[in-house]
Amino acid sequence: METVTLKMDRQHIAVLRQRAKALGRSQGAIVRDLIEQHLAPQKRPSLYDRAKDLCGSAREPKDLSVRPLKGYRRD
Repeated sequence: METVTLKMDRQHIAVLRQRAKALGRSQGAIVRDLIEQHLAPQKRPSLYDRAKDLCGSAREPKDLSVRPLKGYRRD
């Protein structure tokens, strides 16, 4: 593991120290966890996940092969 030096405001340092003490972990472990959470690649939702609330919302026959084709044929 490599060492990195950060410049932080006193407020942030105080918050980091308090959080580390409350969790019983090192400040470095807290910073590593926060970096991993923030910079980890976000999994993009699938198209189904994005549109699943729309599935089944159309009011059509379940078997579209029996749907009348109005306007597509000569009368």
